[in-house]
Amino acid sequence: MEARKPLDDAHAWFQVIEADSPLLLIAPHGGHAGPAARAAGHPKVNDLYTAQITRELARHLDASALINFAMDRNRLDCNRISQLAAEAPWMLDTIAAAVARIVGRHGRATVLLIHGWNIIEPRVDLGLGLRMVGGELRPPGSAQVSASNDFINGPVLEYASLLRSNGIKPSFGMRYPAGASHNLVQAFTARHRDSSISALRDLAAISARGAVDAAQLELSVAVRMPGRLRDGCIQALRRAFLPERDCSSAPRRRLTIVRDPAPRPAVANRKPAPIPTRVGLEFYDPHAGIGAMVSFDLTGGFGARIMLLMPNRKVALCTCEGRVQHAGDGLMLGPLSLESDNGELVLKFSGPAVIVPDGSHYLSIERALASGHLDTDVMVELRMHLSDSARDRALFDVIGDDANPREPRAVFAPMRGEIRIDGARHPINAVARTGVSFTGLGQQKFRLRRMIWTSFAAGDDSDRAIEVRTVIGDDGSTVSEAASVGPHARTPREFISLEIDTPRDDAPPDRIVAHIGSPNGTTTLVGDAKTFVPLSRPGPDQSRIYTTLGFAEFTMGARRGAGMFEYSRVIATQSTAANDDSELEPE
Repeated sequence: MEARKPLDDAHAWFQVIEADSPLLLIAPHGGHAGPAARAAGHPKVNDLYTAQITRELARHLDASALINFAMDRNRLDCNRISQLAAEAPWMLDTIAAAVARIVGRHGRATVLLIHGWNIIEPRVDLGLGLRMVGGELRPPGSAQVSASNDFINGPVLEYASLLRSNGIKPSFGMRYPAGASHNLVQAFTARHRDSSISALRDLAAISARGAVDAAQLELSVAVRMPGRLRDGCIQALRRAFLPERDCSSAPRRRLTIVRDPAPRPAVANRKPAPIPTRVGLEFYDPHAGIGAMVSFDLTGGFGARIMLLMPNRKVALCTCEGRVQHAGDGLMLGPLSLESDNGELVLKFSGPAVIVPDGSHYLSIERALASGHLDTDVMVELRMHLSDSARDRALFDVIGDDANPREPRAVFAPMRGEIRIDGARHPINAVARTGVSFTGLGQQKFRLRRMIWTSFAAGDDSDRAIEVRTVIGDDGSTVSEAASVGPHARTPREFISLEIDTPRDDAPPDRIVAHIGSPNGTTTLVGDAKTFVPLSRPGPDQSRIYTTLGFAEFTMGARRGAGMFEYSRVIATQSTAANDDSELEPE
């Protein structure tokens, strides 16, 4: 591996602001993707807009600030103590000196670390080395708590209350408790009192005296992008953490804080990990040129999402994190819901979405977010009209309960309603499919996967819809299938071939052709891609999974229909030592 260049140009990416208040702000991930990110098998996304937000807060609060405004976290993660110690020890010295100066002048210091959480729903996750467990805040694992009880039940709880009043949902360590030993927040506890690094020992000694309160603030995308949600978050921070704040309006409710770790369940009592089940629907309106994918994680996952694909490559996305609420006749998380109503499936969304003008930017999430803007008032309200014979196979009649989910079979039906986005209203008259999420079908560990579905407005009841897929597994085995789907049953068809090919990773397919058997010989299904989005996500063993998916118009002889396609392939990449964070603990 090529030797990494020393970080001797700090002035080009690191800003120091000195002020007179007892508040210190730190933005560890305010940089931008560089060569290290492009070379990484599992690159991390930089926390866009956090450098600007930190500067604005420093100005309003007369706070000192340490801001990484340009360094790619894949080259140097300024929130990881071990990387700072190895490659930028001067930064630890700078932090320790700033805290010592503030404590010497004011008797104590408040440290706020400004981060980004790459979900879109308006959220802030508060990291204090604590996580909510059974209605109590407890440290996960060997984490140490980074703040006093009075600070947590004072400014932090007031901040949470102010966030709610601005339409932003707070949580305590739900995703980012800031408890890992390498997390910079842990430097503001006594955890590193025996470190060989003098700056860490100094910080631990000050923290052991109770002179420092530190918190990590993970701001979701909607809260960081310019607009009223960001303004509301900054105003809440100003009111809650202003050194001379008026405490008379502080919340009376107090959180129970237990500084002993939560007991681990006995191994014998642990339940086996559930099989992931992602359900939802997809629809496409050929006249409007708008399609969408909606999905909810029922087991083995942790969230929900809606992605709208529009003409001219425009893409709108909202993602939500948390446990999906599952009543007998509905699924809900954040602003997204899917409910049964008198034999219809009703899809509703009312909230913010990031609108990216060119969906090909989604090959890099950071690039996509940087090129997009926030629409806080997207509205989707659509009804999927099920025939009487399809209702007994619809989503909520076959899911089962949370403990024993059953697999919903695919149901195809018309979907009508309205979408309001970017100030324009779009009446929708679409074909739709509901059941297991289309991208969750088939073998999940694969080398290559091609899939399509199409629904026809007219034809025999036995083949109102067609599904075709072929998957090459990671062991080299191939599974291929085709089926006709009618309102009463799914009928297997002979799979002959399926071709979906793209000229480039950022381009739509230039060929979608399927050949399947029929009673009269071979039937050819030809697709013409109309909307698409390319995606890149981490795969096993430092590989990347490249996916192109979208909506197409299909012909099968004289019949015309519309539906969806996916083409995914796994590409080996060179690993990088720039970042050894896991996907499950990206703090």
